[in-house]
Amino acid sequence: MSGAHHVVAVLTTLALALFASVFFLHSGDRQWAWFQDQLPESVRGRVAVGGGAAWRTFTGYTHGIVLVAAVNAVLVGLAPWLLGVPLAVPLALLEFAAAFVPLIGSPIALAVAAVVALAAKGPLVAGLVVALIVVIGQIEGHLLHPLVMSRAVRLHPLVVAISVVAGSIAAGIVGAVVAVPLVSVVWSVYTALRREARGRTGESAGSRTGEAEAG
Repeated sequence: MSGAHHVVAVLTTLALALFASVFFLHSGDRQWAWFQDQLPESVRGRVAVGGGAAWRTFTGYTHGIVLVAAVNAVLVGLAPWLLGVPLAVPLALLEFAAAFVPLIGSPIALAVAAVVALAAKGPLVAGLVVALIVVIGQIEGHLLHPLVMSRAVRLHPLVVAISVVAGSIAAGIVGAVVAVPLVSVVWSVYTALRREARGRTGESAGSRTGEAEAG
């Protein structure tokens, strides 16, 4: 009964997510406009700026992390398959899911692949898998993340590490997955609002200077 309850809860959540996603894609702009209309006029401009920054950062992160996870999964699946290591497809799926946890998820999944290779094919093949793992890690760290994720997640690696650890402590695996996008969104909103406030301050100072010169 407990297992059936969890299955029903997961299926219900997935159905609700699919149902909501259809309407978000179809009329998300109208829903956002309606939400802004419910706010006082004095804060609508700041909410529009912050909401736009949050949406751009979140969508950029989502697209980037899915692309990075897919490339890692393909590489991790091909390496054991070419070396004759069993469970290549499950290992690729594990890598795809683990890539959503920055810094620590992918190395753990790759370590599992190395252990499977060691158990199935011996130390020589396991050593080759480890070498391929190092190559994949270099591709991810020096090519994929700088090219794909740099525009969406402008956070220092130390901030990313602390966010992942704090999220995992607070909410387990789910917290580790959502920690980095959450911190990225908060930082982008703060940066956008601060930039807008500075722009308004500069415009006010400029108008006062112009009035003084005219006087």
